[in-house]
Amino acid sequence: MRDRLLEWFDAHGRSLPGRDVREPWRVLVLEVMSQQTQIDRCLRARDEFCERFPIPAALAAATPADALRAWAGLGYNRRALALRRAAQVAVERHGGTVPATIDALGDLPGVGPYTARAVAARAFGARVVPVDVNVRRVLARILGTSSVRSIQAYADALAQAPEDGASSGVFPGTPEAGNRTGGAIGARVADALMDLAASVCRPRHPRCAECPLRIACVSAFAETAQPQHVPAVPAERPFPETRRWLRGQILRELRDAPAGAWVPVEGERGSHGHVSVREAVSALAAEGFVEIDAEGRARLSET
Repeated sequence: MRDRLLEWFDAHGRSLPGRDVREPWRVLVLEVMSQQTQIDRCLRARDEFCERFPIPAALAAATPADALRAWAGLGYNRRALALRRAAQVAVERHGGTVPATIDALGDLPGVGPYTARAVAARAFGARVVPVDVNVRRVLARILGTSSVRSIQAYADALAQAPEDGASSGVFPGTPEAGNRTGGAIGARVADALMDLAASVCRPRHPRCAECPLRIACVSAFAETAQPQHVPAVPAERPFPETRRWLRGQILRELRDAPAGAWVPVEGERGSHGHVSVREAVSALAAEGFVEIDAEGRARLSET
């Protein structure tokens, strides 16, 4: 199945920028940025961010304000502070380097199971496959199960070489296994599955006849490959009416102010009254984004 998948990928896979990057810090930064932001927006931002903070120690020594200014335009600013804390952990526990194992990566703030696997596979050649919602759809159809554990186990199995057995003495999910047997196969399998999900095994109307994995797919050509029921999506509040918009607006105002300057945050913001604005500022201060002085003015946190 792996060979069929990679042969298809060689012929039909997408050539996307960023896939060939292997430097661990740049991989980690991009993976954190792309958690909730489209990849095309992240690539340039990653390069600028890494120019400002070329190694974990540089970000670890920066202030929260520095990290937030460098994160401008990406949204979900909590990730900037989490990445800064991750850099501090890298300095404190790993000599200033990005750790190589899934367990150590998973202990970094802001790094969940998917991101840990993605960094381990792409930067260190670990024979594991990060499974996102699209890859999960492909493998759920192939296996005929929605079990997260079964899907992850099968995904990782696709990244193993024939010689990667118990007799090898090397656990397949370690960097040693990836380096010994060619490396980056986990990333290649993940990229292939993502491209298959995008062009063939689509959410609606999958193109089973074009799929290289149809020979062993439980759902191929079956009604089960089609969505049985698409629940109605509840109407969302307009974004400018949300608390997230208000928090982002306040942070943008403080980010645009001169470094270290105290800024009065008063009055209304869009549909949010002054009480909501003050509550948002207080919440941002409690979470370490901003500081408030005795006069109630605010600035991005310098500590």
